[in-house]
Amino acid sequence: MPWEDIGAHVLALLAYPGALTMCALGLAAEIGAAWALVPERGGLGAAARNTLRALRPRSREVPPLAASAVILALAAATQLAAPLNPVPPAERNSLVAAAGLLGASWLTWSWGWGRRAAAPQVMLAVQACWLLAVLLPSIEPGNLRPQALGAVVLGNQVPLKLACGLLYLAALPGLLMLLPESAPLGPPGAGRARAPEETGFTVVRALLWLPYCGLFSSLFFPAAEGPLGVLRFLLATAGAAAVAIAIAANLTRRPAGITRVLYLRLALPFAGFAVLVAALTVALVH
Repeated sequence: MPWEDIGAHVLALLAYPGALTMCALGLAAEIGAAWALVPERGGLGAAARNTLRALRPRSREVPPLAASAVILALAAATQLAAPLNPVPPAERNSLVAAAGLLGASWLTWSWGWGRRAAAPQVMLAVQACWLLAVLLPSIEPGNLRPQALGAVVLGNQVPLKLACGLLYLAALPGLLMLLPESAPLGPPGAGRARAPEETGFTVVRALLWLPYCGLFSSLFFPAAEGPLGVLRFLLATAGAAAVAIAIAANLTRRPAGITRVLYLRLALPFAGFAVLVAALTVALVH
């Protein structure tokens, strides 16, 4: 690989759309989520203080699982169809992004698998719905490049993209660990981290905001180059994060068990409907 390509990948990993961008968006999203999910702890200032306290390192040693999850999340971020992404469009792949995010999520979830509030059935349902939302739009075009999939805004693909987009947004609260059933340490704002391992996984959750929400923007919105394109991408990504927080805030105020009902009895059947739409789309085209 030429040195220029290596430099471009390193820049994407460490700066944009990698570590620096992920930290900035993740910090803002964690503060917003803590404010929305636990309003009784005070206003936005209190949410910011609690979030920064939870993210403060407790040790110089990085938990191995947390470090592995961070690397996978960084790799997933480089695959986004973010304007001005140093990684060439031909080298980006939504399947690579999905695999990295799956690995990072399971490394994080496995650490808190024994929590009483955790619900493995809900987490599996969320992952299944999300994977379908990511992969189904690529069946008819036969293309896994995020920017190519996002460019499809007209034609037979519209019903499928609409169904998959709704499915993706519905899965985001669980994927981002905003719900007690899917959060290994509880949702943002639930309490301060008390151990190095807890701090490590709080950092991982903060870093996952951009890859998950940015992949939504990449797959369901056309990309545009230039500063305005970057602004539009960040606004769409922030919008997806805001929708995830709003859904999570609504669910956490509902009676116990409503999250399980939503994902097992509503989201999974809707995922089956999306599969049917995909089959019909392929049949109409061919």
